[in-house]
Amino acid sequence: MNMQQTVVSQASQALNCCTDEEHGKGSPVEAEAQRLLLVATEKRLALKAELERMKGEGPSGQRKGATGPSKAPKDMGVPASKGSITLQELRLPLKADFVCAAANKPESSSHYFFIMIRAGAENMVATPLVSTRSGLSGDALSFKTKFTMSDVSNDFEVDIQVYCLVMKREVANDKKKKSSKSKAITPKRFLAITKSSQTPVMASPGGPNAVRTSNFVLVGSHKLTLSSIGKNKFPLEKIKYEGRERELLSEMFHKKVPFLCPLEGHIYLKMQCQVGSSRVEEKGFLTMFEDVSGFGAWHRRWCVLSGYCISYWTYPDDERRKNPIGRINLANCTSRRVEPANREFCARPHTLELITVRPQRDDDRETLVSQCQNTMCVTKNWLSADTKDERNLWMQKLNQILVDLRMWQPDSCLTPP
Repeated sequence: MNMQQTVVSQASQALNCCTDEEHGKGSPVEAEAQRLLLVATEKRLALKAELERMKGEGPSGQRKGATGPSKAPKDMGVPASKGSITLQELRLPLKADFVCAAANKPESSSHYFFIMIRAGAENMVATPLVSTRSGLSGDALSFKTKFTMSDVSNDFEVDIQVYCLVMKREVANDKKKKSSKSKAITPKRFLAITKSSQTPVMASPGGPNAVRTSNFVLVGSHKLTLSSIGKNKFPLEKIKYEGRERELLSEMFHKKVPFLCPLEGHIYLKMQCQVGSSRVEEKGFLTMFEDVSGFGAWHRRWCVLSGYCISYWTYPDDERRKNPIGRINLANCTSRRVEPANREFCARPHTLELITVRPQRDDDRETLVSQCQNTMCVTKNWLSADTKDERNLWMQKLNQILVDLRMWQPDSCLTPP
């Protein structure tokens, strides 16, 4: 917090020196000082709130999305893996009439924007400033900042906040000379000076040593969660009301950016999620039960677990030279967990069972391992390892992937009955 307090003080002193055009008034330098002041103030407030929370909850308290174990179904026996979230290619589209007006005539004022990405007190990143004068890419403002948050659970929350600063263009020197012919103190000027000197100074959130607060204004925000993955367009909310206030106020008050703001009202970004289990790999021989002309047969296969799929070949060398004989997509698995096969139905030792379901095809037929139910084809996969330890290792890794699929990608996998 002391470092942020130092930044607040230095930025305030710099802004106090911006008294006229010669000293940076209305320039990008002043806008950058305003940005640094806001970012440092927000970081200081976040750190202070986190410190108070830790005092109240104690060292065992866990915030949402922190590094504590993720919740998983009780019958799975393993916690969900941690993941990493990456945000990049952020864009703010502008209103069409604003873009056209800016192209036809110079702006009388400059609009500066930056985006603050927040995920707790320790994960706060602010993009560099982008101006509507120099930062336009087509009809949108582009930000090259890349934000990565590692070791998070599936209940993470990331706040995207868009800030705007409008700075009026300074009047030309010749006009200024005409408008200020006399510098004499008139009664009207004296009254204005007296009133301004009597205006009480507002306390700054930056602390007792800060003398300024930033002129940047929050014009839109959006909260990213697990359900945001796979999307690239998000609405900006103007005001974040909760509960009864949100119900009483009209939708227009918290669903749109301010009317005079040049933003169109959405933010585009690329959001990527990398789950720890996606790096889980295993290779080895498994003996698979297959239907051959109506008879059951066990065939030894070279199996490779990579990503969320088991691919298999006849020999290990075939992995590099040939396409796999077949694949088992774990996203189609409906087994609550991978367990040893029931010895009442499968007498082969060290065998595990997993059931998969896929849409029925025209050439599907009933076999010893597959059954057609309504419009779905249900397949019972029996995989036998050479030893009990190998079977348990495969089961452990398969169950880890199933937990992560169902916790991190619930829309892309089937739900067990």
